[in-house]
Amino acid sequence: MDEQLQKVFHTVSLDVNAEKQTIDLKLLPKGEDKPILFHVNYKLEEKDDGTEIIAQNVATDRIWIDEVIKLLQDNYNFQFKIPQNLSGIIKMFLK
Repeated sequence: MDEQLQKVFHTVSLDVNAEKQTIDLKLLPKGEDKPILFHVNYKLEEKDDGTEIIAQNVATDRIWIDEVIKLLQDNYNFQFKIPQNLSGIIKMFLK
């Protein structure tokens, strides 16, 4: 997990279902006693300059976070380029 996120969250669990192309993530915010559950549908796209992971649907168990995500989706593209040196191993888990 990214160093800045580690300052705020403890990772409780991460489950990837490559067949269904879903990720279930449970994060526990520091100072909180109940984790936040995230469910993400994704797809992988091969491009000329590498592979990208695209989050197509993101849902949580918190209505206010769902609303923030909807606002962000209007202005932000949830596409992330996979670094070339990690591409092979990440695709093994996500494809």
